[in-house]
Amino acid sequence: MDIAIRRKRNALIVSLDGELDLATAAEVKERVDAALAANAKVNHLIWDLEKVGFIDSSGLAVLLGRYKEIQARSGKVIALRALEPVRRVLTMAGMERIMQFADTEEQALAQIGGKR
Repeated sequence: MDIAIRRKRNALIVSLDGELDLATAAEVKERVDAALAANAKVNHLIWDLEKVGFIDSSGLAVLLGRYKEIQARSGKVIALRALEPVRRVLTMAGMERIMQFADTEEQALAQIGGKR
């Protein structure tokens, strides 16, 4: 799993490349938690899932756990560019109740607002 994390405005954008499953979930969790801890002013999280072809319950748990942190910061979580198989799993798991979906980074940033 390749993980790239960058800050844009008041959001962290986490780009994942690979499968988000039992084998990779712990590393993703640790890296994102460290980035959130280092960026106290960040209150939104954008998961760029364009290169994620598979997600299992461990991956869903990672998304849910980070949602709780972002919720405590009064922010939003957005799934960006989720491929159809991954989006289907997210939808079946009810994740659309806690996160929004976006097709472009600009759309995702617009959904969180223009705060800097």
